[in-house]
Amino acid sequence: MQLWIDGLHFDKAHSDLSSRANITLFMDLSQTANSFVESVVLMDPNKKTLGARFFDASMKMIDGHVPYVRFENVQLDPTATYYCVYTVRNGTKSSLYTATIAQPTTSRLNTTWLPQTMRDDFKTFLQKNTANATPGLITTQFQFYTANGLTNHCARGRVTNMASDGSSFTVNIDFMHADAAADHFMRYFIVMDPVGRLLGFHKRAGMNDGGISNGALDVTKLSDGDKATFNVPDLQVANIADCPYIQFYTEDSYDAIARNMIRLR
Repeated sequence: MQLWIDGLHFDKAHSDLSSRANITLFMDLSQTANSFVESVVLMDPNKKTLGARFFDASMKMIDGHVPYVRFENVQLDPTATYYCVYTVRNGTKSSLYTATIAQPTTSRLNTTWLPQTMRDDFKTFLQKNTANATPGLITTQFQFYTANGLTNHCARGRVTNMASDGSSFTVNIDFMHADAAADHFMRYFIVMDPVGRLLGFHKRAGMNDGGISNGALDVTKLSDGDKATFNVPDLQVANIADCPYIQFYTEDSYDAIARNMIRLR
C-alpha cells in the first residue's frame, strides 16, 4: 500500500492548530469478478471509524487495480497509529486485512518513491545552500526555499490535453523563473499521481536545453526510454485517466522545489 498525506497537518511542536489532513491510498490489489476489494475503512487509534469507502468488482482502474481511496479533512495525531481495514471478497467468502499508518506525517518528494538518479540530483542541489536547508531534505510538501519570495518559486501549470484512456496527455508547466546560471536553471518538471507514482517528467540538461515555449514546458506521458534510463518499475508508473487529481513539481537545480495540484474530477 502506498499513501500520501497532505493538507494542514502540522507537528504539535510547531502548531496548536487542529490537523485537517487528506489521506490518499493506492492498493496493489486487482479487481476481478471472482476477487475484489469491497470496503476500505480508516480507523483512529481507538478503532473508531474516520471514513469508509465501498466498491464492487466493476469499480477499478484501467489496469484493473482498486481505485484510489481518499479520505479528506481528517484530524490526525502525528504521534499516534491509525488503521486501514479492508475486506477482499473471494467468491462467497470475505477476508479482512489491516494495515497500519504509524506517526503520520505530511508527505514530501523525499518520502515517496523516486528514481535514484532524481534523488541524487536533489541532494546535490540542496547542498549548495546549507545555510537554509539540511542537505538532502525537502522541508515542505509545497516548496523547499522561500527566502527569495513566493513570486519566483511557485508551481503553475495546466492540463492542455488528455486521452480518455490515459494513453497520452500534456501538462504545460511554467518556469518558476528564467534560467539564471549554469548551476541555477529550471531542470526538473515532474507530474505524479495522488500518491507520488510517476505520470511523466522532463529533465533539462542545462540552460540551453530546448523544449520551451513562452516560458513553459510540456510534460507528456513517461516514455519507455525514460522508464528504462531511470529504472522506474511498472508499479511506480500511473495512468492519468485513473487520477482524481494530479500533483506536479518544478525544480531549479539550485535552491527551490515547488508543488501544486490540478483536480481532474
